[in-house]
Amino acid sequence: MCEDRLMAEVVSLDNGVRIVCDPMPGLETAAIGIWYRAGALDENNEERGVAHLLEHMAFKGTTRRSARAIAEEIENVGGYLNASTGYGRTGYYARILKPDVDTAFGILADILLDPLFLDDELEKEKDVVVQEIGEAADTPDDAVMEMLQRVCYGEHALGRPILGTEDSVMSHTPERLRAFMQKNYTPQDMIIVAAGGFDAAVIKSLATNAFSGARRTQRVFRPEKPAYIGGRVHEARDIEQTHIAVNFPGVSATEPSFFATRVFTEALGGGMSSRIFQAIREQRGLAYSVYAFTDSYDDVGGVCAYVGTDSDQAAEAVGLIKSEITAMAGDVTRQEIDRARALLKSNLLMGLESPAARAEAAASQLFSYGRLFTTAEMCERLDAVTADDIRACAEHALSAGDPSLAIVGPADFDAVSARLL
Repeated sequence: MCEDRLMAEVVSLDNGVRIVCDPMPGLETAAIGIWYRAGALDENNEERGVAHLLEHMAFKGTTRRSARAIAEEIENVGGYLNASTGYGRTGYYARILKPDVDTAFGILADILLDPLFLDDELEKEKDVVVQEIGEAADTPDDAVMEMLQRVCYGEHALGRPILGTEDSVMSHTPERLRAFMQKNYTPQDMIIVAAGGFDAAVIKSLATNAFSGARRTQRVFRPEKPAYIGGRVHEARDIEQTHIAVNFPGVSATEPSFFATRVFTEALGGGMSSRIFQAIREQRGLAYSVYAFTDSYDDVGGVCAYVGTDSDQAAEAVGLIKSEITAMAGDVTRQEIDRARALLKSNLLMGLESPAARAEAAASQLFSYGRLFTTAEMCERLDAVTADDIRACAEHALSAGDPSLAIVGPADFDAVSARLL
């Protein structure tokens, strides 16, 4: 099922920039991305939200191109530009037809090497981001996840919203954006990935010409490693449904038990046959939406679950999540492990058919592990997970720290909290 399908080539420039060429024969489209090991984790207190605002502002004009020209140039050839900011990564990427790879790369290089950060554009974009913050706050299932992040990691940057706050965003200046970029967008923390249909020689030439002149610099600021704290919070909004998110201790993405944790979480709440989906939705009809996921970073991680339910059923739903983890610490069947494994493998293989997914996976693996995994190796790690490993993951979730709880909506907070004891 999982063949050894790593065809990607990694080339490093003298200044530390890494270039990944991942050809997909037969495709007429390509994904081009440039990632930096820089994000919300790299912000100090006064810089809250600057990494995300910087990502927005990169598209707002260069010496050669206005914001409108950037949009028109990529769309003239049917392409697509976007970017995303996380806690530890920021990525800028394009989807493009094969003949227009050089156009997409030229735009990406331009916005990263020569952004203007004009005052009038920055003032407009601040308002855009404030609207984005408001939209997230008005969406209860988004808001509850942000609250959960805060109670899990406290005042550490990992506990702060990536978007920042309205006050912090409005305080940012062009000088602060340039300073953050200069500090954190360093060549040795930069990865360029091309996946799909393209000429590898062209990509390497474009990347070398654009970025080989960047000088390797020493990163002055590195964030302290986050630690899981845990806590509970309730925002009693007057809304129809109660949105609940819980976090149990997990492992970082770089720990040996990470793959076992992925299988454990998939069996717990990854699909319609998973334990909490069956127990909460199918058997009792307590919720429409219920799921679990692994929330892992390079230094810390958690096992999270979400459920949206009526307020008078909230305690029962949370109790079922806890009881299913407890049950998995005592007994787990070979059938459910195999089923969870099959779902993870299928997601892996389906992702290999997407140039964008392959590009993002390559950047993530290089940042976290310093190398790329073959498909066969990923599958072997999943296949090596045993029932004992799953029981150990469940036991770790129950005993490594107090679970965290966030609720948005009407609820008997004490009754819900008691179900986690």
